Amino acid sequence: DDHAQQACATALDMQQKLRELREKWTSEGDKWPEVVHKMRMRIGINTGPITTGNMGSAVRMNYTMMGDAVNLAARLESAAKQYGVYTMISHITYEIVKDDFETRQLDKITVVGKSEPVIIYELLEKKGDLDSETRKMLDIYQQGVDSFYAQQWDVAIEALEESEKLEPCKEFSVGNMSPSKKLIEYCNHFKSIPPGDNWDGVIKLTSK
Repeated sequence: DDHAQQACATALDMQQKLRELREKWTSEGDKWPEVVHKMRMRIGINTGPITTGNMGSAVRMNYTMMGDAVNLAARLESAAKQYGVYTMISHITYEIVKDDFETRQLDKITVVGKSEPVIIYELLEKKGDLDSETRKMLDIYQQGVDSFYAQQWDVAIEALEESEKLEPCKEFSVGNMSPSKKLIEYCNHFKSIPPGDNWDGVIKLTSK
């Protein structure tokens, strides 16, 4: 019954262990190249019915899992790089674990190959474990998010530029990306090409 909570707790433990390993590898100096010192991993989490077990035939068999819920989790893992984050969960998982974990909304998207929108969140910490600096960043970031969906582009950019200064992981991300920077890019795009009054806030991803 608590699979979603267990998955999120496991993901946080995995990221913490990798953080400890980065510190160990860095302390060992030239034993490892720089890419090892900065090694990161992405995790996508979704919740739903799946089929799992030994699949194939007596000649060739593999233990695996299948289903739309599995496919979406894989898409979330891949899409995380577009936001500069490392652990992403779907709104389905979020609704189950929101009282147990600290999160922030990243986007409303349709992933490649799907038409149904998904609200995506970054998984940050267990509830109550956020440090004061990250909490401050999240408060400012949320102001930017609210202004973004209200189509107040300049107001959103002002808040997001402040939260961008406090983003914790951008130095490790692809293209120095962060959730704040991603939303600023959206704002600048929509200032030039307004989405219209009937916009539902959904962004269609065009790459995996």
